Amino acid sequence: MGMYVPSDSFGGKSPEKKASDLLRTLFTFCAAKIVMAQLEGSGRGGLGSYNTGAYQDLTDFLHAHPMRDGDTWLELLLKKNEMLALRVLEVRKAYCKEDFEWDICRQVAAKDMHEANVRLLRSRAEEAFLRSSTDTPGTPPV
Repeated sequence: MGMYVPSDSFGGKSPEKKASDLLRTLFTFCAAKIVMAQLEGSGRGGLGSYNTGAYQDLTDFLHAHPMRDGDTWLELLLKKNEMLALRVLEVRKAYCKEDFEWDICRQVAAKDMHEANVRLLRSRAEEAFLRSSTDTPGTPPV
């Protein structure tokens, strides 16, 4: 049986739903960067920029409206430049479905969690050891 996460922990959302929301914003940001690279002409060799006007529009929009929530950001972009927003939507969908490395994400998350736990526990143990070695007998620990 798995662990129980109280339903009010994330405003009534499951941890998986909360992670999904955060990943959607990450995918939106990745999609915006991919579209910017495409518009800039990255990978086109000597051909140079493909669409400098749209590139500048997207760059300016991203600077003017920092992305905190991918869907809210896309709603704003849809109002300003519908064609550009539709392109970001399509790239976001494709990136999520075809290019994001789900297995690697899980492996990296587990590895990083383990390393962070070890680092935190080691640091705490070092602090406790140093404190115990400097305490004089009869003096209560701080």
